[in-house]
Amino acid sequence: MRRDLTLYWWGQTTTAFGSVFTAIAVPVVAVVQLGASPGWLGVITAAGIVPVLLLGLPAGALADRITRPRRTLVALDVVSAVAVGTVALGLTTDIVTIGWLVALGVVQGGLSVFTGSLYFVHLTELVGKDGIGRARARLQAGQYGASLVGRSLAGPAVALFGGEAALGVDAVSFALSALALRAMHSPDHARRTAGPTPSAGLPTGVVGGLRFLFAHPYHRALLAFVLSSAVGLTGMNALTGPFLLLVLGLPTEAYGLVFALSGAMGLAGSAVAGRILGPDRDTHRITVITFAAGMACTLLLPLATGPLVLAGLCAALGIGLPVLFGAIANVALSAAVVADIPEHLLGRAMAGLQVLMAAAGVAGALAGGALGDWVGVRPALWLLALVMLTAMVLAAPLALRAALRQATTVAAADETLDPA
Repeated sequence: MRRDLTLYWWGQTTTAFGSVFTAIAVPVVAVVQLGASPGWLGVITAAGIVPVLLLGLPAGALADRITRPRRTLVALDVVSAVAVGTVALGLTTDIVTIGWLVALGVVQGGLSVFTGSLYFVHLTELVGKDGIGRARARLQAGQYGASLVGRSLAGPAVALFGGEAALGVDAVSFALSALALRAMHSPDHARRTAGPTPSAGLPTGVVGGLRFLFAHPYHRALLAFVLSSAVGLTGMNALTGPFLLLVLGLPTEAYGLVFALSGAMGLAGSAVAGRILGPDRDTHRITVITFAAGMACTLLLPLATGPLVLAGLCAALGIGLPVLFGAIANVALSAAVVADIPEHLLGRAMAGLQVLMAAAGVAGALAGGALGDWVGVRPALWLLALVMLTAMVLAAPLALRAALRQATTVAAADETLDPA
């Protein structure tokens, strides 16, 4: 089990490293080489999210039916490598247009739907429910560490060798991940607990995960908070490239360095999460508090102004600090979700979360791009930040109260079972 988890760590870390190169290269290619407007950056961002809306729920139902998730993950890695490699080849011959970048976003978004639905199914297969928290923290730490290194190298790589080289690195990373998955020795059979077998052809089977989330008091309250915040956050992410490159005038060589701090912050957050999320910790309240702290820190991005070095540092903090708190929140949420949701609903519940986040993401990306064209990039960032602050003030207290009620209920049940 330890060997296979290590191989999974290597595979996830490698793809995280490669994906950073694509994440850096796409906005640079779009803005610098193709002259994309903020509106087009919003469309490119939304293109990667729309497939989640269309495929998310069926993918979740399918994930709960797949008995060999590892083999499916290998196939998804291979298709990802081909898709990214095709665009890299297109860049070498100067035939890539904005439409190519939109298409790549659609393909990658569609593949990520299935990968995300199978992620926890496969991880639970490797470590069991009790090991999810620590395993998730370890995997996330590797991904943020790879992001730290990748973001430091991606900007100079794009400036020196072009976007095709960056995308080529990403294609190779997917191939290496597939090899790591193939090298695992443990049986590739998803564990199933007693429960109704989902039917991909029945709406009730497909939406079973969503029905559970909306019926659960804590997760219903958390969704109101996270989804409203996701609208603003995705819009800000869509505008980050134009803001750094056009408003602040950041050189292409330094573009990735601004994001490097987010890798370090994510690595630190994962390390902290592994220490503070012990068996006796209330992961439900920690999730809400850390998400709220991350949202508040996004205000630093539109505040970035003045000399380029200081403005770049402020922007880096506005990007990095939300990642720090988000890393803790993601691990806490993983533990809370796996603890609350029955195994036979896990794939559909995670897919349901993806679909809801995608809906918020599409709205945020398109709104961010439209606002950037209409009022300018910096004012648009301020408006989106205001949306997130409003969501935090209104929705976070509801989620915290629901978490407190759940903790009280669990404690009372434990005391009834063990009066001593």
